[in-house]
Amino acid sequence: MPTLLQVDGAIADSASRTRGLTNAVAEAWIARGEEFVVVQRDLHHDQPPHLSERAQHWPAELRDGEPLAATTQRVQSGLISELLDADALVVGAPMYNYAMPSTLKAWVDLVHVPGITSSWAGSPRPLEGKPVVIVTAQGGPLEPEVQDFVTAPLAHLFGAGFGMEVFVVGTSRTLAEKLPELGMEWAADDLERARAEAAELGRTISAD
Repeated sequence: MPTLLQVDGAIADSASRTRGLTNAVAEAWIARGEEFVVVQRDLHHDQPPHLSERAQHWPAELRDGEPLAATTQRVQSGLISELLDADALVVGAPMYNYAMPSTLKAWVDLVHVPGITSSWAGSPRPLEGKPVVIVTAQGGPLEPEVQDFVTAPLAHLFGAGFGMEVFVVGTSRTLAEKLPELGMEWAADDLERARAEAAELGRTISAD
């Protein structure tokens, strides 16, 4: 069954723009047919632990005899298997204080392991060619810096590191309801534009 892994890094409330956009991708994916499924990974309700051991960054054969604690091994292996089993990925990555959410960074640190998810000494990349949609949002007007702070690091990880096909969908001025001077109508129109773009990707990204 073609499987989309939906990873949400935003605070879990109805105001989250990125959750609305990752849902748009997921809903369009499911609408492609009964065999299309979505696996959800909510990093707000089920927060991943930060790296606690240096050995977590390497596969077993490169740990120089350093064993991992059983719980640490189980959590990290589960997240990696969930990612590798997916045919496509959508990641909700809002900008919080000029960075991605710490829960999302913790997930990235756990799933990026050279020799397992990325290449090490010429080893294959199992995620090569699979699509990933990065969804982002920011409270104020569009700033080029959001790419430097949020989407660029993720795009480099998924693209250069994992070899995935990267797509980015973003919206801005999400604080317009609290700061009307940002332009509530403009913000609403931009969100609809982003939602349509997200849904189109859910309908068209590769499911192989």
